Amino acid sequence: MTGLGGVYCENSDVSPLVTEADEAEWRAGAETPGVLSYAVDPEAAARLWEVSERLTA
Repeated sequence: MTGLGGVYCENSDVSPLVTEADEAEWRAGAETPGVLSYAVDPEAAARLWEVSERLTA
């Protein structure tokens, strides 16, 4: 998949986003692959990067 970076992979494929409607079932151990939305949030990633830079500079 050209042009994709920073994705979560599972079972040799890019993990789909778990919807709010499916989150409870997914957390209970459903056999469906997926990633929660906060894990791919670009704003959260930017904040983490800023904090990491301050802590390691």
